[in-house]
Amino acid sequence: MAQLLRRLDDEIYVEYNRFGLSGTDLPSWGSPTDEIYHFVAAVRLESWDAEPGTADASWTPVSSATFVAESGVVAIASMADGRGHDFLIGPPRFEYGVDMYLREPEPGDGHGTGKSDETWLLRFWPIRDVFDPITHAAPFTYIARGVLYYSIDLEPEQLVQPPARRKVPVPVSAAADWASLCPDPDLDTFDGRLRRWRRKAEDRGVTVHELLREAGVDIADGADLTPASCTPPQARAGRFKDPLIDRYYAEQAQRRSLSKQDLGEDQLREYADGERIAKELCRGGTHTFSVPVEGRGALYAPAGVSRRVWRWEDDMLGGELMDDGLRVDRQILARNPWTRQILVSGIVTVLRRDHGRRGYDDTVWYVVRDAEPHEAARVLCAEATWEEDQDRRRALDEVAREKLIDLRATYRSRER
Repeated sequence: MAQLLRRLDDEIYVEYNRFGLSGTDLPSWGSPTDEIYHFVAAVRLESWDAEPGTADASWTPVSSATFVAESGVVAIASMADGRGHDFLIGPPRFEYGVDMYLREPEPGDGHGTGKSDETWLLRFWPIRDVFDPITHAAPFTYIARGVLYYSIDLEPEQLVQPPARRKVPVPVSAAADWASLCPDPDLDTFDGRLRRWRRKAEDRGVTVHELLREAGVDIADGADLTPASCTPPQARAGRFKDPLIDRYYAEQAQRRSLSKQDLGEDQLREYADGERIAKELCRGGTHTFSVPVEGRGALYAPAGVSRRVWRWEDDMLGGELMDDGLRVDRQILARNPWTRQILVSGIVTVLRRDHGRRGYDDTVWYVVRDAEPHEAARVLCAEATWEEDQDRRRALDEVAREKLIDLRATYRSRER
């Protein structure tokens, strides 16, 4: 039987009756209600571990589709700047199914304002692993020093080409392998707390609503159990209309972690979504740590994606690890005897940006965890698939070098 993993209530302003689902290869969608073009929609997003049954009778089925997820994180996006909260549906590079339902607005459906014109339900579930290193892990096109700066034209055959044959078999994982598709009853998210409340209420022979009222929450029997309705008044900051941002701000304010920061709503949204998804990508007791990610693509390392990273570590006696991390396919690439440091690489899974570590130039710090076996297998497969032939690389370097010399000579002749 399919199991609900997590859900999120959101709200978005839709313009010209078109919206998209970022993080997917789906085209834009439209509401089946043709007579309205600009409206506020309350959206409920649900992630399931398998195809769920039909929603209850209050929901009307609208459409179904399949798509491939880029990182496993999606968000509703409207035509202009409107964007909903990030939501984790599962692993990256999986094919998913989604069912869309529509319901007439009911009290409480307006997630942020208390009012909405439509209410949608989007249910996601994994179908199969479709990772292909040629399609999904292609390296940057051929780059030689000066080629980009001078805009040297290279022939198509001089760019990175798909390998003639695969060097290693492509790993195929099952949905049950992934932490994002395994419910963790102790996860510190709203759904994790809801599961704990239900267990506690069942043990005591009361309802969840009665249990919450004992804790000081003013909630009526039968009311929707949402982060807003389940939060005691004294724990609410009351500063933001969006209850997810408001609750995050209240939690951080109680911990005094925001006392010296003046964060706007967009930053708070990013922080709240990032920390929630980072927890959902980990199993209970998972060790996390921070690493610098440098170079091309450093600014856009999405949560849930695994990759190889490099960092300098102190060369500890006895091989003791710096922070008990970077263990998967760990390689020592260089040693600096003067500073007694080693350059180490390893495979990790990105969880979120580390906002406590300031980057510099094209270096960004991320909170990560060591990759699990099925995640590391994808990275190792991509590395083996795209491994360069050194003789061919040297030949291409020589072609680029000749073009660069000719172009520089042309520039110098124009300057005279």
